[in-house]
Amino acid sequence: MGGQEGLPAQGRLQDKTYQGSIKRLRRLRKRLWSWHQLVVTLLSGYYSACITLTYAPDQRWDRRDISRFLDALRAYYRRRGWRFIYFWVAELQQRGAVHYHLIVFIPRGHKLPYPDQRWWRRGISNIRSVRQFAAYLAKYLQKGSSGELKFPKGLRLFGYGGLTWLERAMWRCQWLPRRWWYAIYEVVQDVFYVVRLKGRLVEVLTHDGYLFSFRFESWSFAFG
Repeated sequence: MGGQEGLPAQGRLQDKTYQGSIKRLRRLRKRLWSWHQLVVTLLSGYYSACITLTYAPDQRWDRRDISRFLDALRAYYRRRGWRFIYFWVAELQQRGAVHYHLIVFIPRGHKLPYPDQRWWRRGISNIRSVRQFAAYLAKYLQKGSSGELKFPKGLRLFGYGGLTWLERAMWRCQWLPRRWWYAIYEVVQDVFYVVRLKGRLVEVLTHDGYLFSFRFESWSFAFG
């Protein structure tokens, strides 16, 4: 038998989960480019830097490690009055160890200390400036979509933060399929921000403060 008909139930479930992960990663890569465009306009006085976090051979991965690192780095930024916006992706090395790549933004004229000297005690780190940071991260997202790597249970493949509520709503506008965007604009006839996007449900807030809800089907939509 071809396709999934010859697979046991568990195999079909794993294949479905894998295909779902592929779609999420592809969607994320598209959103990453729009995030790049937004952040460049927000942080004109900053330069982008890549931080790499690697585990030592005798250290075991813990899902809380990346959160702890970000909390410490966020506090460092807060004490200096810097804007903290970040995006990170997880990667597996050849030896099977988790490896993190982060993009952060540093005010021009300043540098960050090496993370393993301050906030990363699980191994070694590296930091360097990078111009095309969206392309840099997309390269590692591509590795995650190969299906050949088995990530540890509970591992998040990516994360981002630091945008305000309004900035996130502006970013979501760029996630919409073009025909959805035009359909919404035909109704609201105003600048709008996407405050909620879940499947085919889109909620937008106009510049004048009106809230609209849209539900898109294959070739039509309804709003209320």
